[in-house]
Amino acid sequence: MIRFSEIIKDSADLDPEKKVNREEVNLSKTGILYRDKVEEKNRLEEARVHYQKLLTLANQVQSWVQKSLIINISPILPVLDLIIENNLIDSLYSCFVLEAEKGNKLKADPVPHSVDVTIFSLKIGTGMGYDKRRLSNLAMIAFLHDVGMYRIPQNILNKKGKLSKAEFKIIQRHPEIGAGILSKLRDRYRWLVNVALQIHERADGSGYPRGLKGKEIHEYAYIIGLVDMYSAMIKDRPYRERIGQNRAMREIVASCKGKFPIKIVKVFFNQISFFPLNSYVKLNDRSVGRVISTNPNFPLKPAVEILYDNLGNRLAKARIADLSRQTLLYITGTVDEKDII
Repeated sequence: MIRFSEIIKDSADLDPEKKVNREEVNLSKTGILYRDKVEEKNRLEEARVHYQKLLTLANQVQSWVQKSLIINISPILPVLDLIIENNLIDSLYSCFVLEAEKGNKLKADPVPHSVDVTIFSLKIGTGMGYDKRRLSNLAMIAFLHDVGMYRIPQNILNKKGKLSKAEFKIIQRHPEIGAGILSKLRDRYRWLVNVALQIHERADGSGYPRGLKGKEIHEYAYIIGLVDMYSAMIKDRPYRERIGQNRAMREIVASCKGKFPIKIVKVFFNQISFFPLNSYVKLNDRSVGRVISTNPNFPLKPAVEILYDNLGNRLAKARIADLSRQTLLYITGTVDEKDII
């Protein structure tokens, strides 16, 4: 098991000598939250447009694959590059959080999953310090990594009960099916084939289809493999309801040691946060709030919109607390969103 202390880097908030102006802050005044609400609202709207473009393109890719046509990369690249050029990655992540609330319990759909994994991968790539070219390459393979799933029968994808061994083996064939589909692309995109084959490989050799280990696995495959797992956890599936983001984070901590490079796991937690956007937390004064902004420099101290007082009463007016600027207020635990609604 990976210890959380191994994942988060030493932060200034752990240094008692670090002097920070600590006070409860207003949403419009904090440096962590968006300073210009109008500008951010416009960026969020722009991100929504691109989110829908990605969904449309993913549906088109699904159609090409199911009709045994060659995937056309031409309309995909400009959209991905524009997202990177216009610095829309964080705004797209906010869109993902909003769209995640609309999960369909009746259907496992690889189309939105491919878009979500693309957004998460770009977040991690940014944290890894990738330049625009590498971000573009990462986004392309993240967007196309699951094309093999478009050939898996719907009765298996949407089965509500436990998969049989035979059905699970069919699911496990999707990387090889996807590699076959991507092998038909022009030579300049042939590199996508090997990475797509490796998404479910793990550093300790426990993955599939080839049981690769360590440096045999491409860094892009590690990134996409980790966010693919997380994204699947926090979305509804026909056979189970989604689990809370905090619980998903804990399960990743508990299960991923030796399976992913620690560097990538650290970046994942710094970028997504142990207390992810829109998750619910309990504070030491017994109040309950919703995370509205994360801060990689203070991974355990996000900004929280406090919704309930210490007696469990809904506040008439929510208040904002930036925990990175607080000495006395901190998170003591997480709250399942089902207990909030």
